[in-house]
Amino acid sequence: MQKKELEIWEIIIETLSAAALIIFIGLQIYYSYLYESSMITILFRLLPVMLLYAGMIVLQIFPELLNGRNSEPLQGMVRIYAVRMVRNIKLLLMLGVLFPSVADVLGISANAAYSLLILGGILGTIAYYFYRIYTYNTKKKGK
Repeated sequence: MQKKELEIWEIIIETLSAAALIIFIGLQIYYSYLYESSMITILFRLLPVMLLYAGMIVLQIFPELLNGRNSEPLQGMVRIYAVRMVRNIKLLLMLGVLFPSVADVLGISANAAYSLLILGGILGTIAYYFYRIYTYNTKKKGK
């Protein structure tokens, strides 16, 4: 498979994800400074999000890990769909943790339904790309 250059919207999604992570880290440090939290508290707030972000980057680089550790390499459009799925989920996750962090710093209470909306967006993205992969594979088998 030839290496394909990123499209403009993919670059925008990656940039927004990285910016959301950087803003989240900055807000958590500010929030910890404002309320005089210890360094270990800052670490407990930042470590899960940073590990999640790093894990999503690994899945973008090696989408074969979605199938299992010793699975065959993904080919063609299946690989592209898997990478796009992980990229979009990463954006939703970063925006999902950024909004409550901004609300905390501003002193606004975030509605609990917000988490359900983010979860619904993630599940909808997964369902959409699974459908795209399924239709691609059935069309490929029909040829």
